[in-house]
Amino acid sequence: MRPQRFWLFPLLLVLLLLLPACTAELAEEDLVGRGGPTPQAAVESFLATLNEALQADLADETARRGWAERLASYFAPSERADQRIVFSRMLATYAQSAARPVYGSTATVQITYTGAEVIKRQGDRAVVRVVDGQVTLQWLDGEGQVVRERTSALTTLMGQAEGFPVLRVGGSWFITEG
Repeated sequence: MRPQRFWLFPLLLVLLLLLPACTAELAEEDLVGRGGPTPQAAVESFLATLNEALQADLADETARRGWAERLASYFAPSERADQRIVFSRMLATYAQSAARPVYGSTATVQITYTGAEVIKRQGDRAVVRVVDGQVTLQWLDGEGQVVRERTSALTTLMGQAEGFPVLRVGGSWFITEG
């Protein structure tokens, strides 16, 4: 019986030696994220990716998970786990609503803006305002013609009346919850 267990000790030793390396690599990868070199770039890149996600085929759960991961990577590393959940739910709800809208046969969402500007900055924190940010929701018929359209302010949708709070972590800027 003892010879059969002998292989277990070297295996556990190798796993214990490899575990810190895996943890360090994962932490470094989480720190990098997508962020941006400036506060404005972080917000603009996030909005561009959000637009891409809203135009993608989100019927597939794996695709939604990928988009949720990508969107969460624009947030500060300590907030990403929560943001993955938020974006996963949001994209699933959007996919269901877009496939079976109240009006027409499909729905689309498009975010537009003319730029982003820092309105506050103090050390490693800033607030970025999206200039002329709008969200346009269109309901389309079977031929792709607009049946109904609604436009609202991006700040209303995102819940960021003043702007997007951003945080510098390492050399990059990330969106933060506040």
